[in-house]
This record gives sequence, C-alpha cells and structure tokens, in this order.
Amino acid sequence: MSVFAKLLERLMCNRLMLFFHKNKVLTEAQNGFRKGKCIETAFQSFIEKIQEALDKGVHSVGIFIDLTKVYDTLNHEVLLEKLSSYGIRGIMNLCFKSYLTNRRQYIQINHSDSCNNKISRYRSSCREIKQGGHRDRYWAHCCFCCTQMTFL
Repeated sequence: MSVFAKLLERLMCNRLMLFFHKNKVLTEAQNGFRKGKCIETAFQSFIEKIQEALDKGVHSVGIFIDLTKVYDTLNHEVLLEKLSSYGIRGIMNLCFKSYLTNRRQYIQINHSDSCNNKISRYRSSCREIKQGGHRDRYWAHCCFCCTQMTFL
C-alpha cells in the first residue's frame, strides 16, 4: 500500500473518530481504539461490575470472544450502512464506498534458487475483495470500532 494511501486512511479515520466523538456516537462502554481507553480500562470496568454483582449476591457470567481477525469478515455493504446510520451520508459515504468497492488483490511469491541462480515467480489470479481487505492496522481498527458500536 502506498504512503499516500496510508496517510489518506489515517486522515479519514481521525476525522471519522472526531465525528463520532463530537456527535456522541461512542458510548463510555466503548474502550477499543480510543484515546485514554484500552484493554486495561475495559478489564477494570468488567472487574468492578463483577465485584458489584458479587457484593449484591447476584450470579455473574463472562463471555469472551477473540475478535482478532474481525475485519477479515466485515462485509463492506454492512459497514457502509452502519456509517450511514451514524450520520456519515452523502459525499462522505460515497468516498468510503468508492474506497471499499472494486478493490482487487493477488498474491505473488518470488523464489530464488541460490544454487542455480534461477528466480521463479508465482502469481495467483486477481480477485475482487468483498469483505475485509488489506492489513492496514489503523483502518481495520477504525472499521471495527464503527461496527462494534452496535453491540454496546
């Protein structure tokens, strides 16, 4: 991915998070990928709620799900609908749609045989990306944060 594309993604994510914060889209329960919040603050909040429940004699249960690769399963159409429901409409939604649609990728492997000084190149067919996408950490986190708000 080019440096320009990475800068553009960072800019768009920063603007999106600023929009969410300004319009109070994010709840206090949203800890992931926010300034001043992290897994430790989420864990601390969870422990406090468990302690309160135990003090009241209430049974408590915790369910933990590993969402490490959640962006790989994120459907682009769902993401665009979520953005629209949070107020990202019109030109900005079209910008996101343009960025997410008609994306293609392929895998290329270069192999060099040092004994024969021979270089082999293997390339897969080019395929459309309908969900997930590239591995840019910042963009993936931003999209995950957007879709995670549904569950809070």
